Amino acid sequence: MAASRADGLWALMKRGEYYSVRDLANLSDQPGSTVTDVVRFLAKYGFVEAVGAEELFKKSSLKFSPGESVNILSCIAGT
Repeated sequence: MAASRADGLWALMKRGEYYSVRDLANLSDQPGSTVTDVVRFLAKYGFVEAVGAEELFKKSSLKFSPGESVNILSCIAGT
């Protein structure tokens, strides 16, 4: 999973708003299958919350983007 793809999709989402995969595919101009993979990744690690059997997604209350989180963890790990 490219961090930039996850960051890009996460950045498109506004806090408190709900999005379907189709909504996010239209906003990002990415295929639905790609968006599904990215959203599942983001949900797995707590960057988005799935609502209603993963039909809708909303941005979580985390303060850091996926990319920022990778950078922080890299610094902690010393890599």
